[in-house]
Amino acid sequence: MLSAATVPHPDADQLAQKLKAPLNQDGFFMEAHMKLNPVDFATEGIFLCGMAHYPKTALAETVSQACAVAGRAATILTKQVIGLEPVISHINQDRCDGCAYCIDPCPFKAISLVEYRSNGDIKKRAQIDESACKGCGTCQATCPKDAVYVSHFKLAQLRAMVMAAVG
Repeated sequence: MLSAATVPHPDADQLAQKLKAPLNQDGFFMEAHMKLNPVDFATEGIFLCGMAHYPKTALAETVSQACAVAGRAATILTKQVIGLEPVISHINQDRCDGCAYCIDPCPFKAISLVEYRSNGDIKKRAQIDESACKGCGTCQATCPKDAVYVSHFKLAQLRAMVMAAVG
């Protein structure tokens, strides 16, 4: 006996963009890691279970995932304070000219342009949202002015590491 095909919701791609969550080739949401984080998205604090993940064949599997998600959410909700990662990107405001090359490549959408006045002129500079930044370094790689650096990974430090490795 054949059953009707299960397809993802037609607006799944719009929700995926809002949540910054990837979809697989079939249009269902993907977990952060199949074995290590099966109910977590790459975006922290967002969890995945049920038919949004993939078509399930047994109700027990969905219930098991739902219990796992409830447990993961409870670990966050019971904390008084949530710490942020110490390795994040920073902007050297003296070097930044507001070119915005760092904004689009940021996978976490943690960079924005802000306007300010300087000597009567309106200028723009990049600004990092420290709570959204994960310190991946993509912005540092795209900045033509070397105005962006990741904590503990300044360009001089990276050069020194490469030179030490190369000999």
